[in-house]
Amino acid sequence: MSEETDKNWAALVATMVARIESDGVGSPTHEKTITDALNTIDGVQEVSIETGAIHVTYDPLQTTEKRIEDSIHASGNSVTSAETETETPRLVTAPGLAAAREPAACD
Repeated sequence: MSEETDKNWAALVATMVARIESDGVGSPTHEKTITDALNTIDGVQEVSIETGAIHVTYDPLQTTEKRIEDSIHASGNSVTSAETETETPRLVTAPGLAAAREPAACD
């Protein structure tokens, strides 16, 4: 495959992880409301509530920390603090890339 074709098949993706503290953490009802609200945002990949904080893994090309915080506010909860870290970038390939590059199995 040419270098130009390879660009169409793979991309370097970096995800962000926001650690958000909210007064709603600690209440199962509030935590479910927060989790349900965050899971509706395009680009949110994972939501977990651990050690007294909400951890949201997201694609920064599809959403922002502000949109995540706004969603928490819209769910009726407050944000008391927030910080974001970048995960190590990783190579993501398009479906079928491995099949296109591996020889077909012979029976």
